[in-house]
Amino acid sequence: MALPLPGTPIIVDIGSAYVKVGFAGEPSPRFVFPCITGTEKYKAVMVDVSARGIYVGNDVSRMRGVLKIKHPIERGAIMDWDSFYEILNYIFYTLLRIEDLSDYPIFYCESPFMNKETKEYIARLLFETHKIKSLIMMPTPLLSLFSVGLTTGLVIESGDGLTWVVPIINGQMIQHSVQKLPLAGVDVNHNLKNLLMREGINIASSAVDEIIQEIKEKNCYFVLDPNNPPKTNEMFSTPMPDGSTIKMPNYILSQAPEVMFNPGMLGYSSVMNLPDAVIASLRVLDNNYWHELLSHIVISGGNLSYSGFEERFESEMNAVLPQLGSIPRPKPTLTTVKNELIQLQATEMSKKKHDTCSHCGAFVDLSSGIEYCPSCGGRLVLPEIKIDLSPQSGKRALKKGNCPFCNKEIADMSSSFCPYCGRSIESLEKTDIPEVVKTKTPAQEFTEYMEASSKVLKLFVPDNLQFTIFNGAAILGSLPSFQNLFITYEQFQSNKDLLYRDISEIL
Repeated sequence: MALPLPGTPIIVDIGSAYVKVGFAGEPSPRFVFPCITGTEKYKAVMVDVSARGIYVGNDVSRMRGVLKIKHPIERGAIMDWDSFYEILNYIFYTLLRIEDLSDYPIFYCESPFMNKETKEYIARLLFETHKIKSLIMMPTPLLSLFSVGLTTGLVIESGDGLTWVVPIINGQMIQHSVQKLPLAGVDVNHNLKNLLMREGINIASSAVDEIIQEIKEKNCYFVLDPNNPPKTNEMFSTPMPDGSTIKMPNYILSQAPEVMFNPGMLGYSSVMNLPDAVIASLRVLDNNYWHELLSHIVISGGNLSYSGFEERFESEMNAVLPQLGSIPRPKPTLTTVKNELIQLQATEMSKKKHDTCSHCGAFVDLSSGIEYCPSCGGRLVLPEIKIDLSPQSGKRALKKGNCPFCNKEIADMSSSFCPYCGRSIESLEKTDIPEVVKTKTPAQEFTEYMEASSKVLKLFVPDNLQFTIFNGAAILGSLPSFQNLFITYEQFQSNKDLLYRDISEIL
């Protein structure tokens, strides 16, 4: 597959389980491979046979019987930097085969709250070793939210090592309410392995973790009521790498992911389950945000792609939401000011008469209005999302005042939170209500502005949860206006704080 034109950002999403690589503007990653490396168990004894020192990705999967397998990233943290470096080399020089990386920017998808030293070391590695053109690093929950066209919502992101519950308001992560759970795909693997051992099934292989993960990804599912599961005596059969076949009871496949809602199955007494983590995150926020966040819940991550998860999560949330009490609806509009959810809006580009296909390189005549290449079938026209970066777009009159909680002076009283104590100040602004409304509105009708918890929940579930983060990065990376946020090596050397630029400034 041909490379796109120089200047197109390369999307690099290195997760604990899988690595996704592609280019901005493309609907899906070009390459997906396991985030594993392998070295030979035994030294080569054959003459004139040259063996590689290290294997990466799919090459490890094919030769897992004769290799020592390493997972360089565990629980979101990089544990083996040599393997991480080999993965980057494998991406740029084996898969993409880019001769000069100085022609391409890099869009790196980082985990939330990445250590400062780690983040800057990755930036130096890309700039100084791989000589990239420019770089931007963004937290994955923001990308998950942008992938469905939202800038405000509650992101539930669960991968192989960690699960995050992240409230985002107008493109800004509310950091003090983020919940981090050490409960993810690796725990489902552990639970499945324990359930198999209880049935007397012991997988004797050096690659038992990879085999367990493959069984989980292809067959596990959720049931709506775990206390009354469907009764079935069917046995499930799966082949092993050595050609044998193992049989297991079908109910094991539904009990394995149950650990996400019942961590006690693995003895985790102090770890919250998913619904409890959502409640804990909302309790820290002002209740005026609850309705908007609960009605825009974005599901992301391959660990939540089991069949039946959406229905089960709604059922569990409806059972615990009454703990919050009544949930205020959005305030009714009494003036000309409108409080609406900010969304990314698609806009049409100026049409070209001729263009080169980014997939096969063929020269295509676009005067007839075709959207797909007649040679390879690749899409030629991609939608653009417009974000205004002009200096005038963000200007507004600043209103100074003192925080009623800590009594410190605030430069902008229209902010949502006090920058010193973190308390919500937006809800303290008084709305001028006409006297006619006050006199004609009976007190008992206040409940009309409250909503039952069962009617609030609304989930946004992308088609492929494993690619949600990549798709969000591909959308943002394709915007000409967003590419102004990429930083060069010279900018990084002069001011490392540019790596931590908040995207909410341009929304």
